[in-house]
Amino acid sequence: MNRDEMFAAIEAQRSQLATTLDGLSESDWNAASLCQGWRVRDVVGHLVSILEIPVGRFLLDVAKARSFDRYADRVAREFGDRDPVSLTDAFRSFADKRFAPPVIGPIAPLTDVVVHTRDIERPLGIAPTLDPDAVRSVLDYACGGKARGFVPAARTHGLRFITTDLGWSTGDGVEVIGTGEAILLAVTNRHVALADLTGAGAEQLGQRLN
Repeated sequence: MNRDEMFAAIEAQRSQLATTLDGLSESDWNAASLCQGWRVRDVVGHLVSILEIPVGRFLLDVAKARSFDRYADRVAREFGDRDPVSLTDAFRSFADKRFAPPVIGPIAPLTDVVVHTRDIERPLGIAPTLDPDAVRSVLDYACGGKARGFVPAARTHGLRFITTDLGWSTGDGVEVIGTGEAILLAVTNRHVALADLTGAGAEQLGQRLN
């Protein structure tokens, strides 16, 4: 995908996720997501917060907190406590926002929305709504050893990833085999996906997860 195609994919996935959120019950919003310690509403709060808070203020507050993770967790929960309808409306309103961090570019927000979509959908038993081309692009990034902030390079080094559903593979070494979703969730530290993987490298990947 080129830059414009990535932004189009980001907008499409955000819009799709907003539609999914429209149909959630109160118990769904309060259910545990795949993000450890976050409810579904906290994941949505995270997605909204990084789009709503001005970049300068966000970075300043990260510096004050002395930790990106600590600050992101706090604001995700704060935003997540909003009324679900207003939270969904806010997320939908930002669907076409073309923000991307310097150097990394739009692959970062594409990775964010793709992974977090399944963080919400999977524990609620909702079938995947991900575009295969978007998943392939995110897999290239996540498994390529340069996804700083998402996947430590050491986690995927020496492994060959092969999807069973997307006609995609990458890397050299012992094989990790599974669906695109399973591979993506596993390399981004979602332990639940490890059971969906096979191959001699699957056990190694599991040992590398935090």
